[in-house]
Amino acid sequence: MQYTFTRPLKSNDEHSLLVMLDTYAISAYFETPNQDKKLFAYGAEKISNDFNNINGEIIFGGQQFNQTYFKDSVLMNGFWFLPTIYVELTESSLTFHSETINDFDSWLIKTKQLLKQQVSILNTQDEEDWPTRTQMLITDLNSDAEVKKVVFGRQRQNQLSRPLYAANLIMALSVQQNTYHVVLKNQNELFVSATPERLVKVSSGYLETAALAGTINRGLTPSEDQLLGESLLSSVKNRQEHAYVVHELKQKLQTMTTCLDVPETPILLKNKQVQHLYTPINGKLAQYGITDIMTALHPTPALGGVPKALALAYINAHEKQPRGLFASPIGYYTGSGDGEFAVGIRSMLINQTTRIATLFAGAGIVADSIAEEEYEETGLKFEPMQQLLKDYNHGE
Repeated sequence: MQYTFTRPLKSNDEHSLLVMLDTYAISAYFETPNQDKKLFAYGAEKISNDFNNINGEIIFGGQQFNQTYFKDSVLMNGFWFLPTIYVELTESSLTFHSETINDFDSWLIKTKQLLKQQVSILNTQDEEDWPTRTQMLITDLNSDAEVKKVVFGRQRQNQLSRPLYAANLIMALSVQQNTYHVVLKNQNELFVSATPERLVKVSSGYLETAALAGTINRGLTPSEDQLLGESLLSSVKNRQEHAYVVHELKQKLQTMTTCLDVPETPILLKNKQVQHLYTPINGKLAQYGITDIMTALHPTPALGGVPKALALAYINAHEKQPRGLFASPIGYYTGSGDGEFAVGIRSMLINQTTRIATLFAGAGIVADSIAEEEYEETGLKFEPMQQLLKDYNHGE
């Protein structure tokens, strides 16, 4: 970028930067789970639906889950952009990068005050036949030993009374802890995720990823929460589902790294509504950049299934709607091959024109799954975004 400078963070900087997201037709926000990095991107010098066709100092966006076309959407069919401005916040500093603006403070004070308007959910449409279709999948898995697991998704649509502002959504996301907070905006579309799952992070040739599969709800008391966590850790079904993911990641990364650290047993990762089996995986890359790793890993068995080709074929044939950016890599990469991608779960698409918020969830289905239990699990996975719609009116 032509203009770059760093200064101490001021008290109102973050709020102003959030509001600025809504003043640009194309923008993005990326926050890590421990809040040690917050990235803001504004405007677009270049746009592409394929990361292979765009490069530059830093690129923001998301890759579609597969090649199935998501109707009436640009964003959900893969969207990447080179920003004209991006800003990085740490706990104490702000770094500004721009091709066109040489005075950050003068640019920032042009931020307009965002008017908060109460938003309500007028009605909801769900896939009520999902348990029946899931039972058909379980029957198929029991009759076909070659297919081990299929991650089966469903969607829920909420009709809203008003459009939503990206800034207020991000403020309301603050209650969703230990998760990435990601927003991608293109014109009248917003994709929002409070995902606990990292696909990959690469920094100076050092790789960080994780296996995340196996889910149970949180307890109402500390003792109940502990018992639920212990139940998840001892669940044969969930441990097997998790093992598929660990094995796949290990197999893919062994040939791309010079050393790889894969713990033998998972730990618990606790979010606001649910807790998961979690195995952190780290390694040193041989010669690859982050987009190489993204291409190799996506979709993991936690998002597609085992074996991948057969699971994806089933998803394409039997899910009612395309996934778009759901369960897909979302984040950023740099010209040097570094960057970070989260997985777009616990997510929703907001169409500002129709005022429809589409929520996404999925569950890993294996031969001994119980359809109604999996339906309840996907309902839990809707909760972060359903809660976000409720919290939107109280985001500050």
